[in-house]
Amino acid sequence: MTGRVVEDDLFGISRRLKSIDDGYFVFLNYKTGKFEVHNKKDTPSLCLVLPYDRLDERTVRHVLYTRAERVADIVRRMDEQNARLERNNRYAAVGSIVAQCGF
Repeated sequence: MTGRVVEDDLFGISRRLKSIDDGYFVFLNYKTGKFEVHNKKDTPSLCLVLPYDRLDERTVRHVLYTRAERVADIVRRMDEQNARLERNNRYAAVGSIVAQCGF
């Protein structure tokens, strides 16, 4: 991996992540230009790639949201969202067919 571990930053995000889990560390991947959160307690260590171009409060919220303890809640929300999208697509398809038939 080409990059560097972010030991300290303007908002203390690296330090705050360590207070969530002392194994967490932030890595700036030079190849992708993305910040990654790793856990030195795990192998492989990559936990998540951050969708933000800087470290700020969103980083802490995102890490807390994606913790393993929340996986059941995250999957439930994804299933609900997928069901809504499927229902909306079905209504749109039926509406299109009705419109084509002239009803």
